[in-house]
Amino acid sequence: MTQLIDVVRAYFRGIEQGDLNAVLDCYWDDAVQIEWPNRLKAKGDRRGIAQLAADFGKGRALLSRQSYEVERFAETANYVVVEVLWRGSLAMPVGKLAAGNEMVAHSSIAFDFRDGRITSQRNYDCFEEF
Repeated sequence: MTQLIDVVRAYFRGIEQGDLNAVLDCYWDDAVQIEWPNRLKAKGDRRGIAQLAADFGKGRALLSRQSYEVERFAETANYVVVEVLWRGSLAMPVGKLAAGNEMVAHSSIAFDFRDGRITSQRNYDCFEEF
């Protein structure tokens, strides 16, 4: 496993554990995250680090637990793409799902790196019906 893949794994672990500092340690201060349109965010989103940090708390309020099951990685010099199965246990109702139900997404996430930290991230999330 390479250093960049280790950073991606640390990023997922930080989210799963609800550790904002661990997540932010994976990014440069000028990093940008793009979430392409999906069932949860019809217009998508583009966020810098300050907005990512603010949204982290919103995600923790929506979900009582979440996990990332890595299916595969691909890597070049400063780029990692990962396919994951994401599962989140809802703390409140969303769509047809009640609190306590599980939301599932099949995702590909592309990360660009500079000096071992994330400079940009693009999420392609395909949610199962909710």
